Amino acid sequence: MNLRTILLTLTFASLESGHVLYGQSVIQRTSASIDMLGSLAPFRATEVATAEFGIVKEVLVKRGEFVQSGVPLGRLDSEQPRAALKEAEADAFSIGTLETARREVEFSRRRVQQTRPLVEQSKASPRELEKFELDLKIAEAKFQTQTEAKQLSQARLEKAEIALSERTIRAPHDGIAVEIYKKEGEYIAGNAPAFVKLLDISKLRATFMLSEQVADKFRDRTSAEIRLSNLVVVSGQIEYIAPFADASGRTIELTVIIENSDHSIRAANCELINP
Repeated sequence: MNLRTILLTLTFASLESGHVLYGQSVIQRTSASIDMLGSLAPFRATEVATAEFGIVKEVLVKRGEFVQSGVPLGRLDSEQPRAALKEAEADAFSIGTLETARREVEFSRRRVQQTRPLVEQSKASPRELEKFELDLKIAEAKFQTQTEAKQLSQARLEKAEIALSERTIRAPHDGIAVEIYKKEGEYIAGNAPAFVKLLDISKLRATFMLSEQVADKFRDRTSAEIRLSNLVVVSGQIEYIAPFADASGRTIELTVIIENSDHSIRAANCELINP
């Protein structure tokens, strides 16, 4: 028997026994080791969009740049919203009409107060008092109308301020801009409102598809240990475990959240350590 035949015989024998020969060591492969493999993904992947439509005036972020929550990512053209805001400010801050109506109420009220005793003393006619009282009611109604108009003006001002602020697209959370969908001068429309794709990798979500036997070991646990591709072991919080097996693969989904605040974990593969 030659050397080639001997090696082939040993290889087939090892496969049949559930072992694989590698150099001088013997590595046992079990179904459990396959069950424990998983993948890592960013905690959040957000298509940052805008409720406003229009031409992109400025792009304030670069691809691959880390941004914090609330930081402006871009701005849309805002000429019309600014004009609307100025008009709303002029209307909201004008007080002449309301002040005139208030003084008419005060004048009419004083006249009624002065006339009432004169009527009791028969120094003024009741009809004259009735006229003054009617004038007071009319003045109060005008003042109420002007007050409500001022409140509406204030509401329009707030609406104009919001409309202008929404022309600035801001980051909803910390993350890295991995895609920028629009350039300066391009139009953002209602059927494609996305502007930037933002990934939050301050945490990672590890996903595993486990057999029922392996999944049952984690149902009463709140944390799990995960081995990364560089063999470093980290601990994470169990986020979700499916209540029943998937019909197609007869597997149960388990997700674990891993802290990654320093962004040091970049690999996409991992392994769940059997408790």
